[in-house]
Parts: sequence; C-alpha cells; structure tokens
Amino acid sequence: MSMKGLERAIQNLNSLSRLIVPEATAKALNRVASRTISQGSKAVAKEATVDDNRKKGLPVRLVRQRSRLRKARHDRPVASIKINRGNLPAIKLGTARVRLSRKKGARNGAGSVLKIGPYTFRNAFIQQLANGRWQVMRRVGQARYPIDVVKVPLETPLTVAFTAISKRLIESDMPKELSAALKNQLRIHLKR
Repeated sequence: MSMKGLERAIQNLNSLSRLIVPEATAKALNRVASRTISQGSKAVAKEATVDDNRKKGLPVRLVRQRSRLRKARHDRPVASIKINRGNLPAIKLGTARVRLSRKKGARNGAGSVLKIGPYTFRNAFIQQLANGRWQVMRRVGQARYPIDVVKVPLETPLTVAFTAISKRLIESDMPKELSAALKNQLRIHLKR
C-alpha cells in the first residue's frame, strides 16, 4: 500500500511543470517589492519636513508616484524599484495663495507669505519660467542675488527609508511569501 502511494507521489512530482518554482518566485518578489514601495512611501511622507515652518509630512501620493516597479517574471526573477530621488518642487504641494504684507517699508512683496496647502513659504512668489512651467521662487540672498526654485529635499529620506525597509522585508516577509506562492502554484497545477 505504501509503495503505491510513493509511486503516485513520484508520478505527481514528475508531472509538475518546470515553471512552477520560477513563477512562484516571481510572484513572491513582486509582492515584497510592492510592499516595499508602499511602506517606504508612507515612512518618507510622514518624516519629510517642508521649508521654514518645518511642518512635517507630505501627501503620500506625492511620494508614491516617484517610484516605479519593474516586475519580476518567471524568465527574469528580478524585481527592481526605480525611484526619482530628486527634490520635490513646492508648486506640487497644492493650490497657492498669497498673503500680502502691509508693513511700511515692505516693497516688492517683501515680507509676504505664500501658502500652498497647509505649508507656509515666507518671501516666496510664483513665477513662470522660460520653459513655460510655473514654480515657487525665492531670492537666495540680498536683492541683487539670483532667485531659486523652492524645493522639498527628498534625496536622503528616500534613500535611507527604501534601503532599510527593503532589507527588512526581504529577511522577514520573503520566506512567508515564497512558501505561500509555492503552495498556490501547486494547488493550481494539481487541480488541472
């Protein structure tokens, strides 16, 4: 009786497709990579500071849309995340409104406050650049010095968060995801 069971198990194993393990690996990699993007975006959005009022936090969608996932396939078992680590222009934070200063001696809008959503930018203004885009600008120093685009620094937070979270998820979640994907592939294949 046990020999028949053993022979049946060997037949089942021989009949399995050679793509079961690579497909399960690809599915597990894609799930862990998408979880990395989700958790990394939330962490960066929560910790990012914006300009002089140092208000913490950004909308998560602004951070999440800066990362792209190239999914793994059974013939290419590598999931890669491409992240735009450039600084975020302040104009992307929402609709802008200006609160003018009525102080004596304030000329050319000096002392005015530009609010974009819940964020405050002192001595900033909106201007259309030569390339046709509208940006939030601010003088770098005294009046004779040039102006510069106001940006939210994201390079360091994105690098640190995504590196730490990806390492943690590969160690903790990858074995669980891989075993679940293998069980699912076996279930699908043995049903046929």
